[in-house]
Amino acid sequence: MRPTAAVLGLLLLVPVRPTAAQQPTRPQIPDSSAIAQMAGMFNQMGPMYETMSQAMIEGTIKALERPETIERLARFARRYYEALMKQGFSKEEALQIVAGAGIAGVRPGTAK
Repeated sequence: MRPTAAVLGLLLLVPVRPTAAQQPTRPQIPDSSAIAQMAGMFNQMGPMYETMSQAMIEGTIKALERPETIERLARFARRYYEALMKQGFSKEEALQIVAGAGIAGVRPGTAK
């Protein structure tokens, strides 16, 4: 037991230095070469992002065209409408809320 107590005693005497994570750091301002490198990366990513976005939109449209999806969305809208009325909304208010919500999973005002 004595060696353990001696080691613990020595550990308590060791000065504690702040780590790098504790010291405040200043934000680094990128130089012109770093900015040019980032611009080049964004230019390369643009076409890939466009292709990926188009594929996602096409996949969403295909899913929404399926009859079973349309039926599920209609059931959801009806249940949402009924739940709103159960919570005390009038028929008009519930209809306005459901109509404003649009299609589940598609943000209103984004489709054109």
